[in-house]
Amino acid sequence: MFVMHSDTDVYDMVDILGKGTFGEVAKCWKRSTGQFVAIKILNSFTERSGYLKSELKILKILGTFNADKFYFIHLFEYFNDNDKLCLVFELLEQNLFEFQKDHNFAPIPVRHIRTISKQVLTALQKLKELSIAHTDIKPENIMLVNHSRYPFKVKLIDFGSAMPLPSFYASLNEYTFPKIKSRFYRAPEILLGLPFCEQMDMWSFGCVIVELHLGWPLYPGSNEYDQIRYIVETQGLPKIKQLSSGIKTHLRIFTLSSLDQLERTNIESFPSAEVKAELHDQKMMVDLIKKILNLDPSERIRANIALKHAFITMQKLKLQYKNTAYYGISIQRTNKSACFL
Repeated sequence: MFVMHSDTDVYDMVDILGKGTFGEVAKCWKRSTGQFVAIKILNSFTERSGYLKSELKILKILGTFNADKFYFIHLFEYFNDNDKLCLVFELLEQNLFEFQKDHNFAPIPVRHIRTISKQVLTALQKLKELSIAHTDIKPENIMLVNHSRYPFKVKLIDFGSAMPLPSFYASLNEYTFPKIKSRFYRAPEILLGLPFCEQMDMWSFGCVIVELHLGWPLYPGSNEYDQIRYIVETQGLPKIKQLSSGIKTHLRIFTLSSLDQLERTNIESFPSAEVKAELHDQKMMVDLIKKILNLDPSERIRANIALKHAFITMQKLKLQYKNTAYYGISIQRTNKSACFL
């Protein structure tokens, strides 16, 4: 059994949870407390050192806040072991992609999507306040904490690509764009080579919401050109000012349907109150999605405003469908995820 030593504790490696280009994540047993933790073991070669320092700096900043209140993964400690940087995190259950895969990519009910959305939007709002952009919001980076005990309680993970906002503009050039964000969740301003900010994270999360609702990615482009084609076919062309300002616009040949199609249409002629409640909830969700997936980042809804949207607050649902079982279950789910705090 592989053993790692920090200044204050000893960790026994139990299993490898995942491997990547720059290292691996291991499930480990902390001898002093007997608890299981997740340790991110990073190779400390020079070309990665800048990213390691940046990730650690951001994690330290986040560590000064309540990780449960703002839905960030909690960093316990960090240390060097055999020239490798080891980050010790709380052990979470599984990410949303794994959860969907385990359920054959069946659509997640709207009320559960709301529970997830409220938490992630809270995390994004805090990052905005701290002038930090995550830059890689995707199902794999949103993890369930303990699904059986706290249904759909989630936390945001992997700040390896996170950046302080001012640094974006200092390194604004064509070669930086393809490295930012997973393609399916990449915002139009990145694809076009436009200046960008934390609103890129909102776009990515909008794509995640739709993916949870559909069971498959909204815009599964095979390359950047294919990605922008998917977006344009569904939402139309970006504004002229965006196209004329983008340093990568000349690389995109645009081809010219709708987010409204996310709403159910195959319903009975005289739906019950329960069905009406769910349809209303779905309509509110789609309205929020459309505001999040605005092609213009300056007009895209911000996290703090999104948290006040009727889909998140359920104000309209309560007003019109307070006596339905659908509303009652929705409230229970929201409260149960919040009781973790």
